[in-house]
Amino acid sequence: MSVIVDIIDTFPTHDILAVGRVKLDSIHTMNDVILKIDDDTEMYIVDFPQTKDGQSAVEVNDEVNQKILDAMVFKYERFIMSIDFTDISSRIPYIYKMEKERIMNNKGYQYA
Repeated sequence: MSVIVDIIDTFPTHDILAVGRVKLDSIHTMNDVILKIDDDTEMYIVDFPQTKDGQSAVEVNDEVNQKILDAMVFKYERFIMSIDFTDISSRIPYIYKMEKERIMNNKGYQYA
């Protein structure tokens, strides 16, 4: 199964790292998939879009969930690591610098 992720937004709120669009086998598309860090385990997790009653609009098995998580983390970390902080004229929010340091200190995500 192929998983393609596009990161749409980063840090839209204080507890969300990224929001993405996920395509599974170029057939199914999920919008507003959220990447964040679990408060208890301090590990990356993904949250899928929810219905009005708070239930997940999409259910996937553990293998597909892991593939989506790996793809989102890869795109997110690659984006953060590509930011150039040496350009004085750019006004990059400090959160991006802190996040880049966190990723470097953790030596990146260990993909399944």
